[in-house]
Amino acid sequence: MSTYDLIVIGNGSAGDNIARTLGRKGQRVAVVESEHLGGECLNDGCIPSKALIHLSKDANGRGLGWDEVVASIHSTQLRVRGSDPNGGMRGDGIDLYWGEAVFGAPTRVRAGASEISATNVVIATGTGPGLPPIPGLADARPQTNRTIFTLAQLPSRLAVIGGGPIGLELGQSFLRLGSSVTLFEAAPRIAGTEDPEVSMELTAILEREGMRVVAGAQIQRVDRSDDGAVTITTASGRFIFDEVLVAAGRLPQVPAGLAELGLELDKRGFVAISPCGKTNLDGLWAAGDITGKFQFTHFASYQAHHIGKHIESGVCEPIPETTVPWAIFTEPEIGHAGMTEEQARADRAEIRVARLDAAELDWFRTTGQTDGFAKVIADGQSGVLLGAHFICARGSTLVGEACLAIQHGLTARQVASTVHPYPTASELFRWACAKVVD
Repeated sequence: MSTYDLIVIGNGSAGDNIARTLGRKGQRVAVVESEHLGGECLNDGCIPSKALIHLSKDANGRGLGWDEVVASIHSTQLRVRGSDPNGGMRGDGIDLYWGEAVFGAPTRVRAGASEISATNVVIATGTGPGLPPIPGLADARPQTNRTIFTLAQLPSRLAVIGGGPIGLELGQSFLRLGSSVTLFEAAPRIAGTEDPEVSMELTAILEREGMRVVAGAQIQRVDRSDDGAVTITTASGRFIFDEVLVAAGRLPQVPAGLAELGLELDKRGFVAISPCGKTNLDGLWAAGDITGKFQFTHFASYQAHHIGKHIESGVCEPIPETTVPWAIFTEPEIGHAGMTEEQARADRAEIRVARLDAAELDWFRTTGQTDGFAKVIADGQSGVLLGAHFICARGSTLVGEACLAIQHGLTARQVASTVHPYPTASELFRWACAKVVD
């Protein structure tokens, strides 16, 4: 048996951050990975979906067929993944083991034919696509974010189940590539984590582009016939498609053997951790999406940074609370930081809210990207920013400045009094803050 200071199970954003940080500081580190380096986002999520989004904007104009689109996406995956990952890991003091991790004890792991142990072990195995409990769905061979890019041809009629980021991004992309897309969302509105005004604006834009959006959908069953057609039966009627893409939640990927060891999970099946990242088993930590916190690559890195410090120092301190922004990469993009208006009204006695349409600013006019708006929420007495929401061109970038302002307690007046270059998209946040002050 080989012995290490640290074993990391999974090489996504969280696992890679911890492994390389401590490996570079001289600790003996092992990484166990079952499939490929980089994690879900790089291989099957963020990177291929963003490549598809980019290609879908002008694929028809460039004369790209589905084969060319898929080849380009796979090329992007390979470029991002890198060509010498194992050599790079060895340079950082890391031994890489391929295979499924099976736990014999909280700090002892079997990976393939090898058995290894360490003082500390971090579970960073992330999540996989989940299937809602709809009768017939599993037998209908649905597509997920992991399989959709392997389709032999572009589906003429595509059903998307799930109105969250994955369903929205892929649904709009396939719509632009030429599929007829119907999106089913069980909740009353799509983009349910967003401010309702943002959700309503996105719905209007998608419907204007030709997507059929069915919110409050009550899917009763899904069937695939012998000829390959998929029938979705709802409370309001039957729909027939060529393919169905499921983007309705994620399931934690807990390594084998941990249930028998008594690992504590939360009610959703994610690994329960203390405020500093420890599990209930001695020497065992967890980081990233497997913990069920914010399931974003950037938050996984933040969480992993602090857990790595705790392991290195031997001091277990709460991971600092922080404002976590996120984005949905539809067109226009959505950016979210801080509270929604509804959350702010429930939290504060008095708030101020301002909305500024993108069409009112020159950068958006000159680029022809006039859809959407910025919405800013501030405390009614102090003027301190509580939330900022964007649905506009470059919304995913604009939200970074808003997150900085909210995290550090800036007021709307302070942002409004900061000079921004003209003509730029960044002015949208400044002048939305100015409307709050007025």
